[in-house]
Amino acid sequence: MALLIDSRREPKAAVIEAAVASYAARGDRVRVMPLSDLVADSVSADLSTVSAIIAAEQRAVEIVADDGLELERLAPATWAMAGRGWDVVVLVPSERIGDAHASLRSVPCHLQPWWIDPAGLWFGALEIP
Repeated sequence: MALLIDSRREPKAAVIEAAVASYAARGDRVRVMPLSDLVADSVSADLSTVSAIIAAEQRAVEIVADDGLELERLAPATWAMAGRGWDVVVLVPSERIGDAHASLRSVPCHLQPWWIDPAGLWFGALEIP
């Protein structure tokens, strides 16, 4: 299923909005915050520009990886969150899914590709890196 998006919006914002709407439709309380705020006590990398979608009831965190992010920078944060009992999904532009598999191999998370075409915003199936 595609989600219709406003083509004037930044793709990252559309992905965040779609993920938040998915959790909210199930009645979950959802917050969006910089990933660095979640892992500041255990990860030294600056992840302040990386958005994290938190669904506390499900112990789920979705990290939105944009085009310019060096994906291997997410590994320490993902390990830290998994160690605290969070299920982590990294939302990756589909053209970067190969890089995500290489950069996050054996990291405790799932990858989910997303892409935009004329019909809207699409999400692929969860993958194990």
